[in-house]
Amino acid sequence: MDFSDLYKQGNSNLVSFSPDGKYLAVVVEHRLIIRNSDSPKTIHRVFSCTYDTAPFIQDVGWSSDSLFIFTASYELNRVDVWCLGDESWRCSIVDEVCCIEKAVWAAHGRHVLTFSELDLRLSIWSIEDEERRYIQYPKSRVALAFHPEGDYVAVAQRHDYHDFIGIYNTQSWAMVREIAVDTVDLTGIEWSPDGLHLVAWDLAGNFCAVVVNVGGVVKRVYTEDSVCLGVRSCVWAPGGQLLAVGGYDEKIRMLNHLTWRPVSTLVHRAQGIPATVDVFNEVEIGTSLAQESRTPVDQSTRVRSRFVLAAAPSAIRVAVAVDVHRAERRLGVSVLAFSAEGAFLASVCESMPNAVWIWKVDEMRLLAVVQTLRAVRACRWSPVERTLAVATGSSSVYLWKWEDGVFIHDCPSATAAVAGLVWNPNGDTLAVLSKGMFMLGFLGE
Repeated sequence: MDFSDLYKQGNSNLVSFSPDGKYLAVVVEHRLIIRNSDSPKTIHRVFSCTYDTAPFIQDVGWSSDSLFIFTASYELNRVDVWCLGDESWRCSIVDEVCCIEKAVWAAHGRHVLTFSELDLRLSIWSIEDEERRYIQYPKSRVALAFHPEGDYVAVAQRHDYHDFIGIYNTQSWAMVREIAVDTVDLTGIEWSPDGLHLVAWDLAGNFCAVVVNVGGVVKRVYTEDSVCLGVRSCVWAPGGQLLAVGGYDEKIRMLNHLTWRPVSTLVHRAQGIPATVDVFNEVEIGTSLAQESRTPVDQSTRVRSRFVLAAAPSAIRVAVAVDVHRAERRLGVSVLAFSAEGAFLASVCESMPNAVWIWKVDEMRLLAVVQTLRAVRACRWSPVERTLAVATGSSSVYLWKWEDGVFIHDCPSATAAVAGLVWNPNGDTLAVLSKGMFMLGFLGE
């Protein structure tokens, strides 16, 4: 991997590729800088907000056609929309009644949706005219779920002390159907990639995942009475035929699309990993670069390391709280991500934060474990290849590739602490985020 020069960005890590992969949006205080993704030195546009005091820009979002982009300052109750094709065009959104807490684009890229405080309403703003509509009682902490074709959106709502999923047409914004779900406190919803089903899951204390079809028929209410903890994460396989449900009990239930029952249960075990599993352990080698440097400028803590295959039987390090009476216990499957074509599933279990587990989906078995020296901060699949990028807060990026193993790519700056990763939708570029700066990594053939 070849890295670009370092570029400045805000400490909020607001770096985002456009959906067509041509541009990279970077926030620096009150300025929005649009760079070319293949040549980041080339600046396409610079948009400056009228407010130039903290908290500056707190959020950005691209429209689906990459023509518009919004910036949001929630504390100032303001959302500004900019056009890449016309630098003089601008649209400002200010809610006169309620404070804006979150903003997202509609799937077709001509409406901006804003959540108001206290979950009072969801406002739909058109950027083509002054039309404005509302949806009552949305749950702002539950992300909207757009149909894969963009014609419908599922909104989690709560009224009369019950949870509902409202299905709305994104052209007229009229309610098509309201589905009552038997949950205590709906926490998340997700539309299947084929657009035929929706899954909704409950709060942490109740293990419940509800699957409904587009007609509003509840196909399955999957519960685990023997489990005292609930669903931590939920993700669809790219084909929509499998649903991975990660629990706080450190297990992944793989539900099939015919009976919506588990075809397999994947368990994260710290001990007794089979010899057929490749366990890659990161180990230190030599002395730190800071000790070798004679210049006072380079006082980094970069440590040379490499990966070695652990001998069977292998073991995974378990996190132990320093003070069990004060520290919150880390539990559950916090990360679930399928590869682009659905052949592999990556997971991170919070009780073993230094390990990334990679499962082979067609065989429902553990394929490999990547165990790093530091806790995993980010874990992202390439959108086009069987490549998994991992960041741990060190100055290196780790790439796991199918049939090739793990590679360590050191950033040019030893002071970089990689905390975030953003893939270009084209899959040829990776944005590497550190505090106050970023660089691009270009993947070779």
